[in-house]
Amino acid sequence: MKKLAMRMAVATLLAGTALLVCAQSAVTPDKMTEVRAEVAKGDQAQQKREFDSAAYHYENALRYDRQNAEIINKLGIAQLRMNDYKQARKNFTRALKYNPQLATAMNNLGVVDVLEKKYTPAIIVLKQSLALDEENPHTHVNLAEAWLGMGDVGRAMTEYTRALELDADVLSAGTEGTQAQVYTPEQRARIDYLIAKLYIQRNNPAGALDYLGRAKELNYRDLHDVYNDQAFAPLWNDPRLIKIVKR
Repeated sequence: MKKLAMRMAVATLLAGTALLVCAQSAVTPDKMTEVRAEVAKGDQAQQKREFDSAAYHYENALRYDRQNAEIINKLGIAQLRMNDYKQARKNFTRALKYNPQLATAMNNLGVVDVLEKKYTPAIIVLKQSLALDEENPHTHVNLAEAWLGMGDVGRAMTEYTRALELDADVLSAGTEGTQAQVYTPEQRARIDYLIAKLYIQRNNPAGALDYLGRAKELNYRDLHDVYNDQAFAPLWNDPRLIKIVKR
């Protein structure tokens, strides 16, 4: 299996105090201090891409606060980044058991489905995540990938367009967080091609050419389709396009 690079949806780590609302009132103040300390260590390990260590600290935190959906979700993220889809799925599902309204965990569960090419269940769960948080651009990106897996380019384009409306930098490299986004070199190249199409449809040839160039750099295998897609017709005789894609 190809190694998958997962970019995170949040630009900065959420503060530990915001995430550590006790799932069980039985957690005593001294134990909650230990929980916060372990989660902080886990977050630091995530930032350093030390995912084994991150998982270890999140598991330690859960010893004291077993039903904390946010921590369970973070544990799933660490496992997802280690390509342990089985355990990641288990923990995202577990997080939703304790907090059915946790849109991040629902999104992450959809990501596992996409990565395992289970596109129909991915679409269902990602739509449920958007029902809770429609303005999350990363979930729209993941839904777009699911629609592409189903061969529905039109719906994928709609989701990418919405994601870019919400966050123009959604497809740029990000830092660690609590939410995953599908992000592979192959997908990156395909997205660049689709963004180029969005730009030319918005009468921005310079932007379209820029993203076609990016797709070429990532060896997008269907780049020559630009000459079969009527949307790119305004560029067909442009010498700048010929430099990128020869007829």
